[in-house]
Amino acid sequence: MNPPVVPVPQRITWTATARHLEGGVLRVCGPSPLVDRVADLAARCAGVKVLLAGPDDADVLVDVDPSWRPDPACGVPAGLDPGLGDDECFEIDRRTVRAATEAGAYRALTVLLQAVTPDGLLLCTAADAPALRWRGLTLDVARHFLTVAELESIVDLLAWYRLNVLHLHLTDNQAWRLEMPGRPALTPAGSGSYTAADIAGLAEYARRRHITLLPEIDMPGHVRAVLTAYPGLAGEQAAALPGLGHLRPGVPAAVEFAEEAVDLLCSLVPTPYVHVGGDEAFSMDPREYAAFVRLLHRRVHANGKRPVAWQEASRARSFTAGDVLQQWISPGDAPGPEVLDRLPPEYAGFRDVLAATFDEAPQDLPRTIADGASVLLSPSYPFYLDRRYAEPSADASQEALMSRLGHAGYPAERTSVLYDWVWDDVPGIAGAQAALWAETIDDFADLAALLLPRLPVLAELMWNRQRQPWPRVAARIAAHARVWNRLGLSGYYRSVDVFPEETL
Repeated sequence: MNPPVVPVPQRITWTATARHLEGGVLRVCGPSPLVDRVADLAARCAGVKVLLAGPDDADVLVDVDPSWRPDPACGVPAGLDPGLGDDECFEIDRRTVRAATEAGAYRALTVLLQAVTPDGLLLCTAADAPALRWRGLTLDVARHFLTVAELESIVDLLAWYRLNVLHLHLTDNQAWRLEMPGRPALTPAGSGSYTAADIAGLAEYARRRHITLLPEIDMPGHVRAVLTAYPGLAGEQAAALPGLGHLRPGVPAAVEFAEEAVDLLCSLVPTPYVHVGGDEAFSMDPREYAAFVRLLHRRVHANGKRPVAWQEASRARSFTAGDVLQQWISPGDAPGPEVLDRLPPEYAGFRDVLAATFDEAPQDLPRTIADGASVLLSPSYPFYLDRRYAEPSADASQEALMSRLGHAGYPAERTSVLYDWVWDDVPGIAGAQAALWAETIDDFADLAALLLPRLPVLAELMWNRQRQPWPRVAARIAAHARVWNRLGLSGYYRSVDVFPEETL
């Protein structure tokens, strides 16, 4: 049986032999910093010890040569580089890894780590390149705070599946998680927050795994936590609908706050992109909304960075070449009459606001591409992982958990059906990104149940455009439960689509 590698390389042939690993240690001859980084990942994800070795003693030889060129049959990766300038293509010739960059070699060694068995290292020949250059996960830490240690486990999980972006949604109506100098009321003691040093440290942890950290502050909507802490930022104009509030361009204090926040955000990460939100500013005057989005984008550009923003930001016409729109609206997302009819009377005006938001959505992507920017694919279907499972768990004890976990506004879906999604190779695509929102998450076990086993399915779709029969895909993914357990994600959902009852 072939090793359960996820994502499967585009071209791979397994040999019938395994190389014995003396003492169970994988010895690698290659650049010392690269081997150190791989050793960290191997220990945390697989419990495999990796040591630097000379060419005569090594189990794996790494050749990083900038003049090396990938197999043309693997195709040219589509999309936008998320920030580290990495060429992730590689080839494996039994014990030899070749790549033009250390990033490519790192991805190849991740494949080989997944091929370590009790019998040794299973040997293969492989040529590989990602289908999409930008492959990420949006994680909502505003609604449910995660410790730095928990975030490091998520980074390791992404590296294991050759994903390369972790997008942190740091602020929302429920909380503002980023400590700001001179703004202590935003992050009261004990509420759960990150210092600038926390974010910078996590960015470095991610960089060592060839992952870009993309921090987000969401404005001008989703700012109830800000306005609760500093009511003066709302100005004198009351919110048009109860519970909603916005930062407005005509309020000098709000503009000053936004500029401070953007400046801080840009200082936290060395990579080119920061995310400035821009979604669901419901009931905000369209002209005020556009003006505020423009000032956010100008401030990001003034800091030498490029903005990423949610889909509605295209309506401000402030995207330029190199900027990125993150799509989230899928066909069918518009709430139907059965949802709108349940709105309280004081939200009667919300019907028209919602209708306008979704009615204009089909124009957002073409408009963005026409303005020269790129589109990051994160449509709610299939990429929102906070939806409920349509299939049962092979573990009956999870039944009660799933009665409360997952957003009721999204139709439940089977894990196996997610694998049917095909992305369009349209001009202007940046890449793709899964998203996990935390409205129903209470702890790390809840997060694991929504994230796994679905994230590896989407990682496979982002890396490899070829499709295999679902039972083969499921069998490969099921074998990774031991990795999830090591990373503290033992609460994963025991989907019968992935885990037949007899395998548990």
